[in-house]
Amino acid sequence: MTLAIGFHTSESSAQTATKVLTMEARGIDPTVIEFSISLDSNEPLKSLTLTYTIQSPETSVGGTQKLNIESIDGTQEHKILLETNKISTSRYIPVGSTITYKWDIENQDGKIETSQVKEFTYLDGRFKWKSKAIENVVVYYYGDDERGNAGIGAAVQALENISTLLETTVTYPVKVIIWDTEQNGEAAQRSRGASFDAAVMTLGTRVAVDLVHVYETRGAYADTIRHEVAHVVTHVAGDGTIARLPSWIDEGTAVYAQESTTGRQIALNSAIRNDDLFRPKTEGISSPSKPEEVDSFYGQSHSMVVFLIEEWGTQSFAQLFREIKGGLRQDDAFQITYGISIDEFYNLYREKMGLVAIEFAAASEIALPVATATQPPYTIPTGGKIITSSTTDQSSSSTSETPKRGGDDSGTEATSSPSNMPLAALVGGISLLFALILSIGAFTLVRRKE
Repeated sequence: MTLAIGFHTSESSAQTATKVLTMEARGIDPTVIEFSISLDSNEPLKSLTLTYTIQSPETSVGGTQKLNIESIDGTQEHKILLETNKISTSRYIPVGSTITYKWDIENQDGKIETSQVKEFTYLDGRFKWKSKAIENVVVYYYGDDERGNAGIGAAVQALENISTLLETTVTYPVKVIIWDTEQNGEAAQRSRGASFDAAVMTLGTRVAVDLVHVYETRGAYADTIRHEVAHVVTHVAGDGTIARLPSWIDEGTAVYAQESTTGRQIALNSAIRNDDLFRPKTEGISSPSKPEEVDSFYGQSHSMVVFLIEEWGTQSFAQLFREIKGGLRQDDAFQITYGISIDEFYNLYREKMGLVAIEFAAASEIALPVATATQPPYTIPTGGKIITSSTTDQSSSSTSETPKRGGDDSGTEATSSPSNMPLAALVGGISLLFALILSIGAFTLVRRKE
């Protein structure tokens, strides 16, 4: 979506072809960024091209937007509105992103002049934002200052505690964006499907390796911040270039960072009574697809992490992350770290919970999800692996959620066309040749027999 506005106010007397007067960028709301540029040109212009890059500690990505303009000179202003949460193109630029941008200015003869590069932090333009920064953390919030104070305290605490636990260091700044209600933050979330969004309240999510969203602050939002900032640390400690952490280890560690886990414990107790625990080797790779299973999954994941730490200590737990980051599957990582398989660990955990061990049939472990680079248009998954769908990229990220009590592209079908004929002809030719060879062979055998 683009919008061009040109103002021709006077003839330019400057000797330079085009002078950039102002360059600005601002978030209109969680779905649109407005980029504007004002110029003074002594010659007609043909086009403007905006190039933007979303900065990341790991892989920065971005895109371009071209604007064809009237052949005018003089003083003029032009704007481009960039949609940031567009499902049809999978573009998702989360609020809180640091973005650099520049303009290429083309005249009627094809000559291009390039502006300076500017940087800004994309914030939800509906609210007046404040910020607090301590050490390696900055929190953006609006309204009550207590929200910012509690937010920065919880974020710093989780960053320090989980970094110590996993014997790792987050070397880049961590940003936390805090809305006051899920309703106000809803437009900033990337949808994971209408039915799931209706059934689950999203409290917070890690939307990038260095960026956390918190959508609900009427409850224990400090724990939501601890949970999501913990995911920043688990990513650094356990996600490698080959594969990522199994979801149960990732989520269990994030819950471990919280101060209260009451709701998760209640759901876990119910799962234990019904002997309805998930098997970490196969069912714990990704999170459940049903909203009603979310709490018990988080509860069991947390309980198994606590069991690992209490039985084998924090050093072994940190080693487990390093082994997975190095590319090992969780079964191999468990064998090296603890001297047992993942199923043997699961049976020890079952017995700890008062359940009988299970004799598993031989089965191949599900491969860990492979980490892949994000390509323009910019897409950062909302994460959590709570559900899977054909429109959700699940290469990274995670969410804190609780079940709610209680809500451009067009499809095409393949058809025969002239472009398919050469392949069909080739296949047919090969078939005829094969049949001819068989016939000659049969004839030769008959001749020899005679």
